[in-house]
Order: sequence, then C-alpha cells, then structure tokens
Amino acid sequence: MLSTRQRILALAMASVGAFAWWLYRGEEVPGPQEGARERRPDYRVDHLRVITMDESGVPRRYLTTTELRHYADDNSKELQAPEVILCVKRGPPWRIRSETAWISGDNHLIRMEGEVYVDRVAGPTSSPVHMRTHDVLLKWNENYAQTERLVRITSEADWVTAKNGGRIWLGEWLRVKLAGPVRGGLLLPRAERKAVPRVPGVCPGQSQ
Repeated sequence: MLSTRQRILALAMASVGAFAWWLYRGEEVPGPQEGARERRPDYRVDHLRVITMDESGVPRRYLTTTELRHYADDNSKELQAPEVILCVKRGPPWRIRSETAWISGDNHLIRMEGEVYVDRVAGPTSSPVHMRTHDVLLKWNENYAQTERLVRITSEADWVTAKNGGRIWLGEWLRVKLAGPVRGGLLLPRAERKAVPRVPGVCPGQSQ
C-alpha cells in the first residue's frame, strides 16, 4: 500500500500531460478595481480575528490579519499579513499565509498575494506537507486553491515542483493537479526500497 508521501508524489507526476491548461485558464476571476481615481477605504480594523462556524457551532475557518481595509463601492476588503486556517473533519488543519490579500464582496474568493505558504503538520496517519508559491486564488468555502506561479511541495524528504502552478484541494488528503514542467524526488525508507522492482522508466509507487 502506498504511503502518504508516495501518494502525493505519484499523483503529482501522473498529472503531467493529463492536465488541460485551457481548463485552468478559462475561468475569469474578479480582482481589485483599478482606475484613475484613488480608492479610499470607508473603515479600517487592526488586529482582526474572524471565526466561521458550521451549523453545529464547530469552527470551520479562521482568518487573522494585522489590518483590514473595507471598500464600500464593492464591499471588497484588503488585508495585511493575512493567515487563513481551514479545518477538516479528520486530521490537522491547513494553514495558509501571504504578504497581502484581497477578499471579494461576497466573501467567497480570497486572493493571497505575494509569497504564499501552505502548511499542514503531521497527523496520526499523514505526513507533514509544506507548499511555497506566489499569488494564490483561494475558494475557502470549498477548501480549494489555484495558482499559475511556480509551486514547490515538500513532505519530509520528498518534493515536487510545477513551473506553471496548478490546482490544489486541501481536504483530509492533499489532492493536486499540476501544470508542467513537473519535477520531483522521492526518498523511500530502506525497507521499502528492496520491494521496488528495478524496471527502467517506472517510478516507485506508479501502477503498471
């Protein structure tokens, strides 16, 4: 049976060539309005922390920021040093950090801008996961993220990179569709190396 670390790399490498880039780029996403007239917020909030709960009163999401600026014309918000925590039913939550962020007026979309870090600590049945990229669109109601920038995913000694970003589902298990070129490396424990057949062109954990 594949370990969590092997599953992450196998899914990532299998996505090369199978990921249709036009599907990824076909969705138009609104962003901050730009114009000749300078936009000014109607209010600011410092050191804000927001908790979103489900119908049972169980926390689903956390949002913290050092500063929030609200714009009345479209109800959008701009954040400084934001951090989003996405809870899952089982396992550790996902933690997403960026330099700045923009939130749409309906609060469904968050643009995590600048350097973006996505992290999850190890759980009872899962290995730690760390991602580094730039400019991520987050649909936090769906625990879904996407980026067109270079992304690097690591899990202990294993790693994978995708030059053109990809789509990421942040659930109990990590699921990704990466846009190539994709490169990666997998370090198997010594006990598992003996069980892997030495067949040219077949990656460890890849079904034949």
